[in-house]
Amino acid sequence: MADTPLTKQLRMLRKRHHYTQKKVSDYIGTTRANYSHYETGITIPSNDILNKLSILYEVPLMHLIKLSAVSKKEELEKLKQGGFDGLFMDNPMSSSLDPLYLEFINNCPEMSDRELKEWMEPEDLELIYYYHQLSPQNKNMATEMVRLFVKNDRNIKK
Repeated sequence: MADTPLTKQLRMLRKRHHYTQKKVSDYIGTTRANYSHYETGITIPSNDILNKLSILYEVPLMHLIKLSAVSKKEELEKLKQGGFDGLFMDNPMSSSLDPLYLEFINNCPEMSDRELKEWMEPEDLELIYYYHQLSPQNKNMATEMVRLFVKNDRNIKK
């Protein structure tokens, strides 16, 4: 059993709403035993399950996704205290944005096709292709996860 910020949050939300594990598992379309594994840390819920739980508990999906990315209390405290500005805000766009990204967004409408391609590598094009295959909800999750990866990489390089 791994007691993580997500497992604690799931138990707290279920108890706050006076739901049984059976009621929650029925809502998300799994067995009670499978749902129990989410609360004990044996299994990490998929993004689809997190989405259903966010609807059931009326909490922002990004909040649950962020908690699922953190496996230990120490990591959560580290993220809250430094290097991950804006990580725990409900609106990810309200966090401080990378200056290079802001420059790109501000200049993008005026860029020619040639100038736009200068920003793109083959990997970028592949990422954009797959990104456009996602549902709007999964696009938001993918964007937030990429932000987390970038912030984590920057923190490691320091």
